[in-house]
Amino acid sequence: MKSFLDGLKLIVNTSLLKNANKGEAVDILLPNGRTPALVYQPRKKERGLIITFTGFAMSGYQDIRMVILNNAFAKLGFRVITPKISTIDALLIHPSAIDEIKVVIQSISADPTLNPKQFCPAVFAPSFTAGIAALAVAELPAKSASSLCLLGAYTDFETTIHYALSNEKNMDDYGMHILMKNFLKFELGDHQQLEALVQTALEDNGLKRQVPVLPELLAKSDKETLELYQKLRFNTAFREELIMRAWTKIPDFAIWKDRLDLAKHAHKITCPVTIIHGIDDNVIPSSQSLLLHTLLQENKGITHLELSNLLDHGDPKLSFKIFGEVLNLAKAFGYFIKNSQAQSF
Repeated sequence: MKSFLDGLKLIVNTSLLKNANKGEAVDILLPNGRTPALVYQPRKKERGLIITFTGFAMSGYQDIRMVILNNAFAKLGFRVITPKISTIDALLIHPSAIDEIKVVIQSISADPTLNPKQFCPAVFAPSFTAGIAALAVAELPAKSASSLCLLGAYTDFETTIHYALSNEKNMDDYGMHILMKNFLKFELGDHQQLEALVQTALEDNGLKRQVPVLPELLAKSDKETLELYQKLRFNTAFREELIMRAWTKIPDFAIWKDRLDLAKHAHKITCPVTIIHGIDDNVIPSSQSLLLHTLLQENKGITHLELSNLLDHGDPKLSFKIFGEVLNLAKAFGYFIKNSQAQSF
């Protein structure tokens, strides 16, 4: 019952009673340097440590959605730390992000200032980052994480990018431009004008610019670049074929494909896993979370799955079934909170 109430409080504090105050800015000491982070102190007796990772957001580790969530966790008694992962903050899809997250988790865990009570940290991550964070936990030694919460995660990477490129129902093209930014260069080579258009489209969308910059840049583009960009953006079959071909031309493609495929490595995860996904997610389909849940169960993993009508791609939305949906979502978050507390090394 207590875990359910905790989950309900988390929902209230991330929807109705939002706190958008950013945490304390600190540096995490790493074996080969340092990385900035935001730390949120608990408002009462410390129950545990949660390390949260942001999705592929323009504002990176300072993304306001994560700030609100972190304050909600802190209000429940958790110390919360969101580190900057340079690869993810640069909107780059690369296996090295797995290594960055692994090093950060280990460094926070061992730091007496950041983790004074020597808690075994829980890990929370959304979207593509959720799959990467899960892969990091899978590669770490057992008991490196007390609990894992994945919001709208992918499991089979190649299937997911294929879906994101071909789904005609996806009205938000942010994810499509992320894939264009990352993979087109392997097919087209250095194309600075096209890269500038893709980056500007990302910034217009991610920064919610009231006056988009892209139209002005399009007007200045040469005819060939303009036609290529418009074809990539609006011709689904062309975009899908070009980017999927580019994906296979990545140097060390076999290594990329293996390391980024959570379906192959999920069996290595030993901590309890909370899986939450919007049923109508048009970027990463909820079938990916169903697959992960099945794989974990097959390997006797401890897992809780919640497919919700209240979420789109990780963001809340209204529903006529809101009461029952909120209760189910509260149970899921409560499961994560229960498994995240008071576990020391």
